[in-house]
Amino acid sequence: MGLLFSACSDSGNTKSADGALEPAQMDPTIAAVFVDTEPANFVTVSEARSTAKSGDSVVVAGKVAGAMNPFTEGFATAVLADEALETCDLIPGDACETPWDACCVDSAIIKSLRLTIQVVDAEGRPIAQSLKGLNGLKELDPVVVSGTVAEGSTKENLIINVSSLYQKSDVL
Repeated sequence: MGLLFSACSDSGNTKSADGALEPAQMDPTIAAVFVDTEPANFVTVSEARSTAKSGDSVVVAGKVAGAMNPFTEGFATAVLADEALETCDLIPGDACETPWDACCVDSAIIKSLRLTIQVVDAEGRPIAQSLKGLNGLKELDPVVVSGTVAEGSTKENLIINVSSLYQKSDVL
């Protein structure tokens, strides 16, 4: 009986040397989203917020930031902040433990420089697996996402249903 429980408690998730979940351990829909080629003709988060409307196809560059917890535990969503958002890692001498939350910036400015990205299933609901750690994705990572603006999105609450996610290796 003890062997049964120990076998069941092992999630079977294998991680690469850098701690990222291997693609085989990801939900297949999420695994298909990660791409190796940077999309062209992207706009900033700020530009997307000012022009994108529900149903529009968009390509947006930003960084995973703009909230204390930019990843949603258990769901494939994240907060994407404009590169113009001054996160604490950009402030010399700042020793903030959560630099991605941009705690030194007025909350109204933070809200105006972020949007939500999500990977959804066939019914349009976020997949039940966090994006954090997948393919090594973490807070402050610069990314370029392609997708469609979700139905019901507004300028103040822009949500992008992601069809591809490119992790930039350089700093924005």
